[in-house]
Amino acid sequence: MTIDLSKLSPNDAVVALRSYPRRYRGALAPIEDDESIEELAQQVGPEGRSAVELAADTVRTWSVLGEALRRIQVDDTPVVHGAVVDPAQRHWETPVHETVPSVLEQLDDGAVQLADAADLVSGEQWLRRADVAGGGSVTAFDVVREAVRVGHENLAAIERTLSALRR
Repeated sequence: MTIDLSKLSPNDAVVALRSYPRRYRGALAPIEDDESIEELAQQVGPEGRSAVELAADTVRTWSVLGEALRRIQVDDTPVVHGAVVDPAQRHWETPVHETVPSVLEQLDDGAVQLADAADLVSGEQWLRRADVAGGGSVTAFDVVREAVRVGHENLAAIERTLSALRR
């Protein structure tokens, strides 16, 4: 399910980023200390990925996007990785060896760091551009919008995966 971000404001983006830790925790660990949730969250779902893998993908992607936002804000002529705008370029070399608690902790940290960084951007700074390696350009707001999109889509995928596995 895609989300319409055409009317997203910078403030809305920050609020969305700050809401993701609670929302992911609600999906991945709805009952604290439920030992069965770990086994379920590690199982590969019908879309070919586990809930933990999807959450870890969110963390890894936010890390790339956070670095891009930092570069846009501080570099004179920023250049960012193509993975900032192209999900197909987001290939992670290491497999996911996380648990539900560890991935949720990382997600909490990543969401807070990205939201805090976005909170520091104001006015015309949202329009600052970076060149994308391989062609094109991206604004600071495009980067934050992508972080919101990834958070939303991976959360929806986690919910679909866990729902299918519970059947």
